[in-house]
Amino acid sequence: MRRRGGDGDSGDSGDIGDIGRAERRHGTARHGRARRWWLPWLRSLLLAPLLSCAAVPFLIRLFPSLLTKFVYLNFLAFPFFVDFRRPELLVNNTINLYLTTEPGVTVGIWHTVPSSKGAEAQGKEQRWYEEALADAHPVIIYLHGNGGTRAASHRVQFLKTMGAADFHILALDYRGYGDSTGRPSESGFTTDVLALYDWVKARSGNSSILFWGHSLGTGIATNAARKLQEERGKGQHGWVVPMQCHPGLILGPQRR
Repeated sequence: MRRRGGDGDSGDSGDIGDIGRAERRHGTARHGRARRWWLPWLRSLLLAPLLSCAAVPFLIRLFPSLLTKFVYLNFLAFPFFVDFRRPELLVNNTINLYLTTEPGVTVGIWHTVPSSKGAEAQGKEQRWYEEALADAHPVIIYLHGNGGTRAASHRVQFLKTMGAADFHILALDYRGYGDSTGRPSESGFTTDVLALYDWVKARSGNSSILFWGHSLGTGIATNAARKLQEERGKGQHGWVVPMQCHPGLILGPQRR
């Protein structure tokens, strides 16, 4: 009787051991799954940019206008809710003006005068600003990069800095940017810049005129300076010598 009882106890112990081991294996598997729950998220995170990059060429092939959007980023019109007609809210000694660069295209421009003329500039109209261009201070035509407008904070800071250095600065939004009309294009940008150059040149006497390009604007400045030199050369307009003086800085057409 005892022996049978012992045998029975041994069988029960074996069953309990099997159950314990099964529970441990199940617990280990469950713990392993709990530790690896993030793997699908990691795969998705890694695959998403790869699939996006792979899709870009096909999207551009199907919708060529997307390439223009991605290159120029003119739809990122930050900062938002800016009153371009009141630049004095952001930078002193500055007036807003508009210039028609070709039929159907008008670009917005901010003209900041040198800080040394700040007191005199108070309350003055556009005509005074135009006449001030002939005061022998050098003139910068500022050509910003892609995205944003002439009211972006770093561009406003540029106006303040160069104004304090006694430059005239004319910052324009190319066609399709800010409050300027038209659609962005490489040739259109060059047309806008050359139209502004001619406008400044007609009012600035013997003052030097410089193109200052940043990012995208560096290429635009180079194109405009090259076109001036090729089409107008020395003669009446003088030599146009673009120089890479600093990343983003192009010195364009200077003395006449």
